[in-house]
Amino acid sequence: MSAGVTLKDIFAKNIEDKIDGVIKAGDNSHLADEVNEYVLTNEIQANLEQFLDVYNAPSADYTNGVWISGFFGSGKSHLLKMLSHILGDYPRNDAGGSGSQNADEQAASSMTRAQVIEIMKAKAREAENHELEALLDVNAHIPATSLLFNIDSKSQKGSNTALMDAFIRVFDEARGYYGANKYVAKMEHDLDSNGYLDEFKRQFEQVAGKPWSKGRAQAAFSGAKIDKAFAATTGDEVKDILKDYQKQYNPTIADFADDVNDWLQQKPTNYRLIFLVDEVGQFVGKNTDRMLNLQTITEELFSRTNGRAWVIVTSQEDIDAVIGDRNVSQGLDFTKIKGRFAVNLKLSSTDAIEVIQKRLLVKNETGDREVDALWNRHRDELDALFTFQGEGGVNSYSDRKFGTWDDFEATYPFVNYEFTLFRDAMRGMSAAGFFEGQHRSVGERSLLSTISSALADHKDDPVGNLIPFSALYDGIAGTIQSSVNHLINEAERSFDLETQKLALPLLKALLLVKHVEGFKANVRNLRILVFNRFDADLPQLEQNIRDTLDMLERKNYVHRTGDEYVYLTNDEQAVESEIKNLDIEDSQIIDCFSGMVNELVSPLQVQYETGKQKPTFHYGLMVDGSLRGRSYPITLHIVTPMDSSPTESKILRSAGARDSVCFILNANGSKLMQDVALLVRTEKYLRLHSNELGPRGRIIREKSSNRDVMRHELRIEVAHALCEATIAYNGSQLEVKSSQDAAVMVHQAMQTLIGRLYTNLSMVADLPAYADRDLATVLAHTSDDEATVSEANSVANRLDLPSQEIYDYVAGQQRMNTTPTVRGIVQHFEDMPYGWPLMSTLACLCHLYGGERIRLILDSNRVARTDAVAWLNNQKKRENIRVEIPKQYDAGKLRTLKEFADEYLDITPDRLSNDAEIMAQTIKESLREKAIQLEKLQAANGQFAFVAQLAGPLERLKSVASMPVSWLLETFPVDGENNSAEELLDDKDDVIDPIRKILHGMQRNTLVTGLEWIRANDSNFTLASDELQQERDEVSAIAADPQLYKGNKVNLFKTRLAELQQHLGDLVNTEREQALNVVGGIRENLKSIDSYRIAAEDAQQRAMRSLDDAATKITQAKYIADIRQTAETVENRLYLELINQLDAAKVQHEQTVVPTAQTSQQQSAAEEALARRITSEAQNAPKHFAQTESQQAKPEERTIRVAPPRPKPMLRTVDDVDEFLDEYRRKLVAVIKDGKRILL
Repeated sequence: MSAGVTLKDIFAKNIEDKIDGVIKAGDNSHLADEVNEYVLTNEIQANLEQFLDVYNAPSADYTNGVWISGFFGSGKSHLLKMLSHILGDYPRNDAGGSGSQNADEQAASSMTRAQVIEIMKAKAREAENHELEALLDVNAHIPATSLLFNIDSKSQKGSNTALMDAFIRVFDEARGYYGANKYVAKMEHDLDSNGYLDEFKRQFEQVAGKPWSKGRAQAAFSGAKIDKAFAATTGDEVKDILKDYQKQYNPTIADFADDVNDWLQQKPTNYRLIFLVDEVGQFVGKNTDRMLNLQTITEELFSRTNGRAWVIVTSQEDIDAVIGDRNVSQGLDFTKIKGRFAVNLKLSSTDAIEVIQKRLLVKNETGDREVDALWNRHRDELDALFTFQGEGGVNSYSDRKFGTWDDFEATYPFVNYEFTLFRDAMRGMSAAGFFEGQHRSVGERSLLSTISSALADHKDDPVGNLIPFSALYDGIAGTIQSSVNHLINEAERSFDLETQKLALPLLKALLLVKHVEGFKANVRNLRILVFNRFDADLPQLEQNIRDTLDMLERKNYVHRTGDEYVYLTNDEQAVESEIKNLDIEDSQIIDCFSGMVNELVSPLQVQYETGKQKPTFHYGLMVDGSLRGRSYPITLHIVTPMDSSPTESKILRSAGARDSVCFILNANGSKLMQDVALLVRTEKYLRLHSNELGPRGRIIREKSSNRDVMRHELRIEVAHALCEATIAYNGSQLEVKSSQDAAVMVHQAMQTLIGRLYTNLSMVADLPAYADRDLATVLAHTSDDEATVSEANSVANRLDLPSQEIYDYVAGQQRMNTTPTVRGIVQHFEDMPYGWPLMSTLACLCHLYGGERIRLILDSNRVARTDAVAWLNNQKKRENIRVEIPKQYDAGKLRTLKEFADEYLDITPDRLSNDAEIMAQTIKESLREKAIQLEKLQAANGQFAFVAQLAGPLERLKSVASMPVSWLLETFPVDGENNSAEELLDDKDDVIDPIRKILHGMQRNTLVTGLEWIRANDSNFTLASDELQQERDEVSAIAADPQLYKGNKVNLFKTRLAELQQHLGDLVNTEREQALNVVGGIRENLKSIDSYRIAAEDAQQRAMRSLDDAATKITQAKYIADIRQTAETVENRLYLELINQLDAAKVQHEQTVVPTAQTSQQQSAAEEALARRITSEAQNAPKHFAQTESQQAKPEERTIRVAPPRPKPMLRTVDDVDEFLDEYRRKLVAVIKDGKRILL
């Protein structure tokens, strides 16, 4: 590093140039600088691409809203202003050519839209973002007007239509109208629309003696003059014209949108109007009406202008932090509004570092050389120098580039962490209300100006020095409220220069990080914040910092909690004083103290370490003789210095209290109790003042959040006091091994207490530490028949002694006519002198239950073996389960019952419980299930007569199943009793099993299919012989026999059924053969007649197919009636139909033959003869046989059957015969004369 080189010598730009901290929407005086210095960060480029993709597209007809969001100072106002100059031209007061450019317009005219776009294109080109460059180029060809305004500056406070009025005002002003008074602006618009505005201005100036641009601002005082000028201009006499406008002009959002559309209609078709509104999110956030108005304005502009009017707004990203609490409906409304804006551009303050580096910290050649040397010298020290203590460490405030050459060169003389930490500091201070004004930008612009100010202040520092974080305070000092930084100002006045060198940076740093969440302001971290040169002696610097902080704490400039320090404001000092003067009760101090003890040793339980069980004992807590919390059989008693008695007296007072151990705190613990009292006062103060607002309210909330730290420090003190305490038991001092852990000390003392109090605990000491799941194993092992007494070391045998203790207790209670519950037994053996763990007592109960020495009863019912473990493990069940010693039953009857279960129910003895009543209950349930099965079997097979034989056995079975368990154990096994076991076994052998064998085997299928076949062939049997019908009846009678299940009757049914099927089959085959013969005869007859031989071939085939179909039908028919019917149909109807079809086919065939001369002559002669014969016969025929001409020309059928006449039911004489034959002859002759043939 070169000597004499200062910081001002290493930068490419002059670091003394002032940078404004805030971009103003309505100020264009520095537009050129703002445009030229605007940095297209990666985030800005992405946002511009997203927006221009939508805006430039001619088919982008789904939205006209853009929502730019970002936290304080993220650059959203700057971006909005740049967009206003990129997207359109600023208005030039084009209403009737009137008005003149104001200062902003003149400033805007110094840089045109085209110039702004070209500069932005160059920036995009420099960033190698050619896509953005192309989008900017396309946008330049879309004509538009931009209306940029801050909503607060254009709206009227307290108006329900403030938002709409602001839009109307801006639009009116853009057209040259007087936007400050919408009624005057409306009048100007009407005059302008009718071509009168310029003339009105001239007339007004003549009448009023001053220009309209000044007169309209005082319209309330110029009413008469306005009327005169209006009348002179329009020719209409008016009075109070402005009052008329006030009464009549109440514009709606729709009216405003129509007005905008009318204006756009006068522009080219692709012309657009853009409203750019700054800080609209904060403006509408609290007011539901404004929320809805913004949504409606955007929607109406979109729909009425066909998307040519756009609305671009900005809003705080963390809107809740800006507008405060909102109710649910407001939150929903706000979400709906944001949903209306389909294009969302989000900005963050993280790009501020990139902006700072590119605008302020770019080095010149000298700077590059000097910084490179500095980097090479100190590169390995950076982590050690700038690594913070606490959660997150350096990663909380430094990005991933920290510690690299690029980052060091780009940020020197600052360190990477300063930018992020300063942003968090500003946010915290803003939230705490430290700044003047409602809000303070903490993003790009404010950080720019602060860094710029710090550079200017340290311009003469030599290269090698750093600008520490504490120095950033000076850049914002003027914006901080005096009540906040008064201590810093006071220190500057009262401290000597030597003290100020470290005290002031520390105070500034502490103020900055006061509200940075998670930052640990200890000596190490504060050293980083004030570190200003690489060659500093770190240990000495940290010691100096520690000494200075101690001095500041003594002078009440800072407050210390543990090893962390906090800067104090005026109000904080006042609050501290009020806390110390607050009155509290001693009981409140004891409550707080006992709570800390509870937290130190919690949970209040100890595991006894003697034996295998290691049971857990809960104990109560007592402080100075007062029980704190729940009572238990044993107690930890702490005696505090609030009891001023000598230690020896306190030891003697413990005599007789065998259930408690005393911890007597030393007398020097009085300071501890004072600290506890201070905590109690603080908490009481917080409760009393929790609703305070303003600066004090904020301080109180901070106190509340710091309360946990204060508690933590006190817990450490309480723990130390317990470790140093004197321990007493039953009037004597108790010696325990020393420890620095309070919980360990308490644990050791309670071990001694338990051993002296629970003398019978040794009875279960060798038992395993049972868990819930182990009870099932205990129960199973106890029930194991192979267990022998010789297994002396088994768990089961180790359970015998404690189990016998419980058995004796239950027996004693039973002798006193008392049946104990499981809960009562557990409680008895938890108390002195037993102290048995719950699971040990339950294991003993399982051991007794498994050996059937006790019985568990719940709601007058035996607890099933399968439920025993689960219910013993259920706390609520244990309260109601009673324990009793079971009754004894006759061994012979039990044996008979087991044999019955094996024979009747197929339940082998090994599947039955050794408990008589459980065994009987199992048998009873099985009998009930057996009865249900038989009922289902009976119902499902009611079609069989023999199934009715189950009724008697079923009734007896149901009767036995309904009897009580005691009857089954004592009466049921006795022979000769009604419904005895012997009787049920007979039913099973004689009735139930034979019937089940039929119904569950192939025999049932034989019966079902056989009976079904008989029913299906009922029609065939009707046409069969009497012998065959009798045979059928005999077979059916076998199946209907109620005793069918006895003997071999089902096989007999099967044999007779087969014979019957054979006989009926022979009959059906005979009928089928006869019918086929009929079809065959018809076939032969048909082939022999002329009609068939001369018919067309396809007609012949159709005739044969019809006969084939009839033969197939006969072959496939199962029933005799169907076979006969088919044969009769063929013989009586089909034969005649086929002949006529063949004749018809012959006629068609003859018509298609071309006749020769000879055949024509022969046919003509035949036809003439036939005609004469028909005519002669017709003349001799009766009148009712007369035929029409059409019938003579075309007979319908050529072959028919003629039925003989039936004049009489019977022929008795020769005359009757002659009369019958004459009549029949006349019918036959009439058919022949009709040109038809008769089929016999």
